[in-house]
Amino acid sequence: DRVEYTSAEFNEIGEKIRDTLKPLVQTLKEQGKAMRIGVNHGSLAERMLFTYGDTPQGMVESALEFIRICEDLDYRNLVISLKASRVPVMISAYQLMAKRMDELGMDYPLHLGVTEAGDGEYGRIKSTAGIATLLAQGIGDTIRVSLTEAPEKEIPVCYNILQALGLRKTMVEYVACPSCGRTLFNLEEVLHKVREATKHLVGLDIAVMGCIVNGPGEMADADYGYVGKNPGFISLYRGREEIKKVPEDKGVEELIALIKADGKWVEPN
Repeated sequence: DRVEYTSAEFNEIGEKIRDTLKPLVQTLKEQGKAMRIGVNHGSLAERMLFTYGDTPQGMVESALEFIRICEDLDYRNLVISLKASRVPVMISAYQLMAKRMDELGMDYPLHLGVTEAGDGEYGRIKSTAGIATLLAQGIGDTIRVSLTEAPEKEIPVCYNILQALGLRKTMVEYVACPSCGRTLFNLEEVLHKVREATKHLVGLDIAVMGCIVNGPGEMADADYGYVGKNPGFISLYRGREEIKKVPEDKGVEELIALIKADGKWVEPN
């Protein structure tokens, strides 16, 4: 049977939540510590479910209830999260939360994450789909990739998301074209060699392009380019400027030499 809540009953439960939360808030205020208000799509309170449904709105209203209690207690050191295992629900919840906070004049950091994303490649793709979509819209302040794996395996995924969006550079950004009929060398093999030789560097963009036809124009303003020139030869670029033509078997070695000459090389640890 459906349970209905009158406004009085709804508010009465809210007051009980306030009374329960008050001692914790007072302690956090005294210690100068923050609180994360975390709403999970899979565990909404019964009265929220029956009032707003199993929806992003229900998640947002749940978070707002706790925010208002904290504000009423003169406590605003808050971080907000609204996690769901389904990416569309997670995205909608954060978008609505950002909209509602703007309407209400609130300004709290949002902690992004897709909960229970699973493991392996799909778990990483699922987390990226949710987190990156919101970050690209300017929504979100901190992130967590939740994998059914050792916690330390979550951190590189976070760095990769930030790197791909250009928000934080912690590694080399590699630009490489897909192989086609014009490719003048084994693109996959050369990219691997370039990556292995330079992956310890931070903040550089390096392009590996298969031919001279589209390569220079599609290097996306990379710092350095390794471009197929003629059979057996490649051209090295600094930005969009061609620096030298070298034999293919010397390409990686000469690329490193160019980076060193520019003072951008550091020895790997």
